[in-house]
Amino acid sequence: MKYFITVPSGILAVLLISVFVTQAYAADLSSALDPGTDSGQASFVGARTVTLEYPAGSPLAQALDGQTQRVEFSLNGTATDQNNTGMSELIAALNRAFIEAESPVQASQAEVSYSGVLRGGPTSTIISYRVDIRPTLESIVLPTGESGQAAQVVDLEWRGIVINEPLVVNAPDVGQININYPIGLLQALYPDVAQKFENTPARDIFYQPILNLEAFNTPMSSWHFLFDPVGAYGGSVGLEGTGGANVISIYSLGESSLREGTHTIEEQEATATVDGANVNVQATTPPPSGQIQIAGYSSAEESGGAWHAVVTAEAPEGVQTSTGGFPIQVLLVLGGMMGAIAIFILFKSRK
Repeated sequence: MKYFITVPSGILAVLLISVFVTQAYAADLSSALDPGTDSGQASFVGARTVTLEYPAGSPLAQALDGQTQRVEFSLNGTATDQNNTGMSELIAALNRAFIEAESPVQASQAEVSYSGVLRGGPTSTIISYRVDIRPTLESIVLPTGESGQAAQVVDLEWRGIVINEPLVVNAPDVGQININYPIGLLQALYPDVAQKFENTPARDIFYQPILNLEAFNTPMSSWHFLFDPVGAYGGSVGLEGTGGANVISIYSLGESSLREGTHTIEEQEATATVDGANVNVQATTPPPSGQIQIAGYSSAEESGGAWHAVVTAEAPEGVQTSTGGFPIQVLLVLGGMMGAIAIFILFKSRK
């Protein structure tokens, strides 16, 4: 899906601001859906931080104090890969999660990026995780049994999946690592330390899936809605493979409001005894932030507890542009995008 935008100039300041905003604000869920091709691109991001607090001089302090480790890699593959990267098994687990969410969406290919960082000190160690799975979504349009209709129905139940099983991949320079459980990084770097938590009350924290996106099961009526934001600034949008759609619908979740509610950091805490010393284990998960883009004008509707979007190429006459309170980071990004193109046009005109 491609966007072609023509806009006026004069918003360079917004462009500069938006650069910093997008760098600081990481989305947990983002997607671009194209009903015209019955497909889409998505990014499912799980993030977690685990903190270990222990007495100075304890065996755990001796093992981790002064240690700094970073594991980062990216892999890509398909559902039918015969290599040993583990990507076919990862995609199969992703598709099982879609089925468990009662969504018809499936993925035949995907990319995954993993980042795990451990920083040890004399009385505490901080371990941070970030897992980003970027699948190509297929079968996003629900069958309606009616031919020749102007509207298409797009499934939205895939948004709140939970991959509640280990995801073991074979990464370059790392070997096998479980990227979905926090214990995976410790098992890869410090297997003896990981084993010490196995029979303790803290074990559950280390085996909670990082790719848990249940927060996005928030009813779509609580998501902020905006359509044709570029056109609102006097521009135009062209889309390939969308049956002539000339607007974009955007749903956004993550900004707290009276209508949407407040999203807070999730915390878990447990105490374990490791080699005779008490260790406090705390896990924190950041609040959700998501965006779903759909080519065309869409209306989110619920039926039997399941959400879908009814999509048309044109927006009906007199409809409201936005639900109000649209997250400022999205507006800044849109403004920055227009500013960048405006500057490019000015530069080209002077050559």
